[in-house]
Amino acid sequence: MAKAGELRDVLDLNWSGPSSDKGTEIPKEVEYLVSKTKETPLVPTDIISDRSTVTKLCLLYTSMQWLASCLAELRHVGPQPQSAKRTSARPQQVRRWTLLDLDKPHSKDEPIYLPLNPESAATFDGIVSSMRSTALDALFTLHVDIRCGIAHMIGQMLQASYSLSYPTNNPDPTVLSLNSDLLSFDDTLSSYLPSKEHRFVTGGLAALIDRLLVANASQIKCMDGNGNGRMQLNILVLQQNLKAIEGDVSLLRSAHFFELFSEGPEAIIARGAEDPDFSVEERKSLLELCHSEALQSTQRETSVQARRKLDEHLRQLDGFV
Repeated sequence: MAKAGELRDVLDLNWSGPSSDKGTEIPKEVEYLVSKTKETPLVPTDIISDRSTVTKLCLLYTSMQWLASCLAELRHVGPQPQSAKRTSARPQQVRRWTLLDLDKPHSKDEPIYLPLNPESAATFDGIVSSMRSTALDALFTLHVDIRCGIAHMIGQMLQASYSLSYPTNNPDPTVLSLNSDLLSFDDTLSSYLPSKEHRFVTGGLAALIDRLLVANASQIKCMDGNGNGRMQLNILVLQQNLKAIEGDVSLLRSAHFFELFSEGPEAIIARGAEDPDFSVEERKSLLELCHSEALQSTQRETSVQARRKLDEHLRQLDGFV
């Protein structure tokens, strides 16, 4: 995804486009990743699990950028000498390196240039461009990998049980694992990447998590009041961890989404006309969660009644829309 296609175009704009465009590219990137990961769920082998590989990608980026910059400083296209234009049977000695002014004595402080003609300059520029492209591939891979890891872990978190017989003050273990992975990734980035590149990789993580929690809520099989309390705790713990990475960010939308669960189906339907924060499909997922515990009851009468209530609430929601 990082090397070609729609996402690459978005990454290019986010990295090198005008600053006015960067705020609009993050939502595009988030929607693309949410759509693709729902279409094809990620597995652990899709994600870089070895932190040393992250370090190597950081070093690949910085070393390629440094080498390309050093080579670019050597570039010097001079006028083609007349002797080079004449055909001669005698082999001529080719000068490999030169100073900008050959009449002056050599000084160690004077820059050295690589003399090039227009043809060799084109080849030279292609090599330098290839190095910079390799560097960007490494940087974009880091950018995409941390997001794929988030999508995978959020998917695991949503598949946990949220039907609890008692309240809990502990977040889901997957949340703690995700927080630990993000902090480790961020620590590596801050150690090996310049600040601009570091911000590029970590910027927008909160927006992605906020969107994933709502867009994939239908993956939750069952939720009761205690489970909803745990989900809200998960969101709070994730938010606090993201503040240490991105700064002043919040998971306001997902927190509001699961707060609606505690208000019940009638409130979800009633707010449909006045609260445009959530789409119809997202509200339907929330209504299904409200009835999920009764729908999975072992007593047939209870589950049948729950299905009737859910169908009625879905019709009411469609009526409001």
